[in-house]
Amino acid sequence: MHKGMLWMSALALVATLTVATPASAQETELQGFTVSAGVFYPTKSAVRKATNDVWFNINLGYTFQTSEPNESGYYYDLGVLVGYYGSDDIYNIPVLATLTGYVNPQFFYRAGLGIGFTKQFRTGFTGGTRNETNFAYMVELGYNFNTGATPISLTVGYQGVSGARDQFTGFTVGLLLRF
Repeated sequence: MHKGMLWMSALALVATLTVATPASAQETELQGFTVSAGVFYPTKSAVRKATNDVWFNINLGYTFQTSEPNESGYYYDLGVLVGYYGSDDIYNIPVLATLTGYVNPQFFYRAGLGIGFTKQFRTGFTGGTRNETNFAYMVELGYNFNTGATPISLTVGYQGVSGARDQFTGFTVGLLLRF
């Protein structure tokens, strides 16, 4: 994906969320969807040198089950997530089953396991690219700024793909919107 198209897609997503947020804020019940957009920072320096230091990251999630809070207020959600992170024509598309635990109304964590569809460098970052399917994972910590009708959260995490020579292992920072 070209950098121009990537930035245009990101701007279109932000514009859509900006327009949709006031309408969603009037609803009292969340529908179980999440959108998270931010950056991915690869941990391997050779990957950063061959591409960009910071990659675009986006995740779309859906919660299909929520537990009842216990006496201390802790509860969890079970869901699914489809994402994308990459730079130029090197990327990963993770498809994950997720568990989100809410410690209190402000703090939560999310862990995901599944598969990742990668387009990656060949050995030594030369000789083109190849497509693979591998085990994918993620762990995030989050903070809810607004626990009202449309919660917005800051997330910090770590995600990766096994078998891809650490090309897709790195740290993430993003904003998460629930609707």
